[in-house]
Amino acid sequence: MSAHADDPEVLPDGRVLLRLPDPAHRHQRVRLLAGLGTLDPRPDLSWSDGVWSVRAALPPVDRVEYAFEVTTAGQPAPAVVPGGVLERHGYAPPAWCGREVPDGAVAPLPLDVAGVTARLWSPAGLDGAAAAPLLVVHGGPDYLEHAALGRYLSVLAADGEAPPTRVLALTADPRDRLYGACDEYAQALVAAVLPRANEHAPTTAVVGLGASLGALAVLHAEWRHPGTFGAMLLQSGAFFTPATDPQERGFPAWDAVTGLVAEVGEDDRAADLPPTVVTCGAHEENAANNRLLARRLAEVGVATTHAETGGLHTMRAWRDALHPGLRDLLVAAA
Repeated sequence: MSAHADDPEVLPDGRVLLRLPDPAHRHQRVRLLAGLGTLDPRPDLSWSDGVWSVRAALPPVDRVEYAFEVTTAGQPAPAVVPGGVLERHGYAPPAWCGREVPDGAVAPLPLDVAGVTARLWSPAGLDGAAAAPLLVVHGGPDYLEHAALGRYLSVLAADGEAPPTRVLALTADPRDRLYGACDEYAQALVAAVLPRANEHAPTTAVVGLGASLGALAVLHAEWRHPGTFGAMLLQSGAFFTPATDPQERGFPAWDAVTGLVAEVGEDDRAADLPPTVVTCGAHEENAANNRLLARRLAEVGVATTHAETGGLHTMRAWRDALHPGLRDLLVAAA
């Protein structure tokens, strides 16, 4: 199996040519895996002269990450072959990504909650006994590793733009069930996880952060247990509605998710939600439902910022959209 794809080629018509070498024609099927901001089926590649290839239309986004799903005879399941990254329109990462700051420290946080694991990240120089804001992050290890969240928080603190902040980095398994508007998870978060974190490190304010289903789980916990968070950053949230997301009807938690979104859309209690920043790529599947949620919060008087970006449904895009929304929420909640 080829370990790497050929470099992408942007064609004169604006499409991109993506290729995966396979001179022995060992693969039976190759399918493109990429968030292209479309509901169309992800295209198959065609084999010719030792290479699988496809010409794909791209939305006007800054950056596309792609891979290939490869089916090979004798293999029990398709494999994913790395593709690459296509950066367009003069894309450049945020300036803070290049800043050199001292590394923070990560330590496991023992929990007795089924399916939930936690790590506590602390910035360099923050005394373990000192009270500080706590950023509760669904999918937190990915944010720390792939979105440089610790570096971002360290830069804010070094520049005096926000107080030194700890990160409660959470993972949940099975993710779709626990983050899918699950009352059991929300109860465990407020009754067991957050108190345990506060035992290890005194907390002055709590801010919630998550992407996709992780963003939904932040909103759900606050809705079921008002006051859980002093502010929320919701990135590309899976705020499904029947009108905007009919393609998601097969999602196991469809009824719970759409029920929660409907409650927020209709119940007067929405006015009591804390300051919220909503970010989403303008060409993501979730763009429409994110617009509806942000509009609803603003209409009922919640301090709401809605930012659409040139990214797609990726951790790198969520990294690029952290600033200035997260800084503003940390200052407001402190």
